[in-house]
Amino acid sequence: MDFYSHFPKQISQELVDYVKDVVFLESRYLFVRKEKGTQYGYCSHCEKEYVTAHSYIKGVLIHNQDTICDKCKSYVTVKSAGRGRKNLFVEAYVVWYEKSQVNPEAIVARGLLVSKEYDDYRNSQIKYSVVTSYLFEPGYSEQRVYVGWRDTWSKLKKIRSEANGTMLYKDVFISHDNVKGAVQDTPFQYSTWERYCNMFGRKDLVHFFDLAARYSCIEYLTKIGFYKFVEAKLTGSKTYRTINWNGATLEKVTRLSKAELKQLKQEKVFPKPELLYVYHTLKKHGLKVSFETAALLDEMFIEEALKLPEPLAVLAKYALKQRTKRTDSFLSYHYGYSFIRDLRDYWSECEELGLDLSKDHIKFPNDLQKAHTETSKRIKVKVDEALNKKINKRIPLLAKRSFSYGRLHLRPAASSIELFEEGKQLKHCVGQYAKRYAEGDTDIYVVRKNNAPDEPFYTLEVQKGSIVQCRGFQNKNMTKEVASFIDIFEQVKLKKKKIPA
Repeated sequence: MDFYSHFPKQISQELVDYVKDVVFLESRYLFVRKEKGTQYGYCSHCEKEYVTAHSYIKGVLIHNQDTICDKCKSYVTVKSAGRGRKNLFVEAYVVWYEKSQVNPEAIVARGLLVSKEYDDYRNSQIKYSVVTSYLFEPGYSEQRVYVGWRDTWSKLKKIRSEANGTMLYKDVFISHDNVKGAVQDTPFQYSTWERYCNMFGRKDLVHFFDLAARYSCIEYLTKIGFYKFVEAKLTGSKTYRTINWNGATLEKVTRLSKAELKQLKQEKVFPKPELLYVYHTLKKHGLKVSFETAALLDEMFIEEALKLPEPLAVLAKYALKQRTKRTDSFLSYHYGYSFIRDLRDYWSECEELGLDLSKDHIKFPNDLQKAHTETSKRIKVKVDEALNKKINKRIPLLAKRSFSYGRLHLRPAASSIELFEEGKQLKHCVGQYAKRYAEGDTDIYVVRKNNAPDEPFYTLEVQKGSIVQCRGFQNKNMTKEVASFIDIFEQVKLKKKKIPA
């Protein structure tokens, strides 16, 4: 059957009215002119000309004024007929649905660029240019687009939305009443298109009807609450092969037995692709769990766990135990991936510390978070030991710059631990400088009051004999006293001058 035989030959009056009353609702103008002291207005909507009432009452209507047409009562914008209208031009993209002219089970849609110019405002007509045409019939979809530079129509390999393509920067319009009338008494009437008509990026519904034409299961998937699967299919998101779109029964489509479907409904969990992916994968690897339990994990857990050498069933059981281990929201594992990340890091730290991972109580500790925290601390101590050995070798040379003047004194930071505490108490970032300090890339000195030698006050950084910064609590700048002290330190210790008198 010829593709174009499905489409009406003329633009319907219903479409004309829709464009005039809805699409160009905000583009109604009253063109005014003066003749022998009387102002006349011509309405672009009702196409009537009349003497404006304002010319008798309080002057005339002025250019760009908003008013109401005296004849059709439309809201209009006043335009002076004597001015140029080169830029007075409106256009929009309309997707219009209709029944097929030759197949009572099919529907068609046309994407039209509609426009209107007002050069000759008395004879201004709306222009309709068909940009693309769609055919949707059970088991088949087809789209053809107009290729202007070749002046030909081209059949596309798959359905695409011009609203998101060539018409991306146009205002897009679709009438849901129009769609409702087009699908009535066709197989698409109960396709549940209403559920998807406001999806972001899918306003024109062409992807939905393409899907509904190819897969009859769309209707009952939506009706049983599986609409997230349909949304994922529409947007190109992952469905994880959880749906057999060509299945003949609900059980074959969802890959779930009647008992499982009943269980899913009873457990009050929201059906979505990620949930069924977790459920099916665990089941495949020998772990039968409820849907509520599967919902405690996520797809990232499955994907990351499958990369580890341990059996998925073992990791899942352990993850579920840890997921519900703590009741406080801060410490519990809310995402499966966070569990895998911690477990992987914990194993790595165990290897570095020489712990025997062949022992189950070490490999799978009763409280992973607690065990991970302990190994992290031990790793930090191990790292700090190496850094502090380097820092200790630098102290004798750096101590030559120790300085005391007035109520203040300074000395080199003694260790990475002191740097950490310095940053913690003064709430700045010097604790992150430990490695650079140990490697000799920078020199760090702590400034203290003589009457409080153990209390962090200011922290000084020196590089290559020059002062880089001196910061106090919350990175505050130096007080006058501290600034004076640091200035004298610089003169005496860095520039080798005498203490000012």
